[in-house]
Amino acid sequence: MTLLSSQIATLQDTDAASRNLESILVTQFNKKLEGTLEEDSEFDIDYDLIGENFAKLKDIQVNAYSAVSDSKKATNDAKKYMNVKQVELNDVMYEKRHILEEIVKCRGFRSVFQDVELIPLEEFEEKAGPEYHENSDNLHQLFINRLKYELVVRADLKEKEDVLKAKRTQLIKENRKAQKMVDQFDKLLDDFVQAAAPLEEALEAEIKREEQENSAPEIEQLDNATVDASNTDSVTTVAENSTDSVTTIIENNTDSVTTAKDTLDLTDS
Repeated sequence: MTLLSSQIATLQDTDAASRNLESILVTQFNKKLEGTLEEDSEFDIDYDLIGENFAKLKDIQVNAYSAVSDSKKATNDAKKYMNVKQVELNDVMYEKRHILEEIVKCRGFRSVFQDVELIPLEEFEEKAGPEYHENSDNLHQLFINRLKYELVVRADLKEKEDVLKAKRTQLIKENRKAQKMVDQFDKLLDDFVQAAAPLEEALEAEIKREEQENSAPEIEQLDNATVDASNTDSVTTVAENSTDSVTTIIENNTDSVTTAKDTLDLTDS
């Protein structure tokens, strides 16, 4: 307001000085036109008033120049200030836009905890200790407590799983040993069957011979009775020895197979 009043006063002084000079010049010019201007009329001119008015105009010009310079300087300073504020405003708007984008991302972000299968809340409240129920009114703290309890429970289950895996590995080793023994027994049985093949052939030959003898005359049967008896005794002795060997092998194999089967059943369970 003070600056505006000063400018108005300066304009008023300028207008007054200009009017005074205009009045003096117009009077002199009119006298010259009318021919009434005398040679000594210059003594009628108030040079002091003219000089005073010119001095005022000069001072006003100097003041106006200074005011214009100050105004330009103030305008440049204001422009610099506005540029700085504009840059700061742009920075603030950029930060605002960045923050809004981050807010949108955060709202659309799906965390891992949303897909974690936790122990049901009812079971947690029933089985968890009192240290896991602190600040349960706060949903965030409640979720943290549930995660801590879940970690403890899963660690315990992991230890049990490791123990069971160790037992399983041991049973697998024992099962392989038992399977190896069963394979050996299978080989022994195959060898036994191959070894009993001559006995089977001898028995079949004896049966065929007896059938042939039964169809021969009674006399030939009496003559060959002694020979048949001796041959029968020999075959019987061989059969009995083979039967005893087979029985012993079968009993041993049966015990081994039974032990292997029990081991396999234990492994499967």
